Amino acid sequence: MTMRIMVVEDDALIALDIVSLLEDMGHEVVAEAADAVTAWRLATDDKPDLALVDIRLARNTDGGQLARELYDRLGVRSLFVSGSITDDFRRAMAAINPVGFLGKPVTRRTLGEALAAAH
Repeated sequence: MTMRIMVVEDDALIALDIVSLLEDMGHEVVAEAADAVTAWRLATDDKPDLALVDIRLARNTDGGQLARELYDRLGVRSLFVSGSITDDFRRAMAAINPVGFLGKPVTRRTLGEALAAAH
C-alpha cells in the first residue's frame, strides 16, 4: 500500500537518504521540512498519511511537540527516526499512538518493517 509521507529531518543527507528509501519502496514523499514550524505549515496545506519525525529539529524546534500537534489536530501519526530516543520519550509519546521509533542510521529493512506496522 502506497502512503503519502512527510519527512521532518534537519540533516539534509539523512533526509535525502530517507526520501530515497521511501520512494524506492513505492511511497510518495509529499513534503520535507527541517524544522517543526515549516513541517506544520506543509502538513496543514496537504495532509500526509504519515510523518517521519526526528526529535531534535532545526531552529531549536521539537519533533515530539510537532508529532503531538499533527496527531491531535490533523489525525496524522508519526514514526520517530532519531539517534536520541529514550524510554522517557517513548512514554511521553505513547498517548499519540506513534507508529514506532527507529534509531539512526535507518536501513531499508528497519524502515520497511516500521511502515508495514503502520498499515
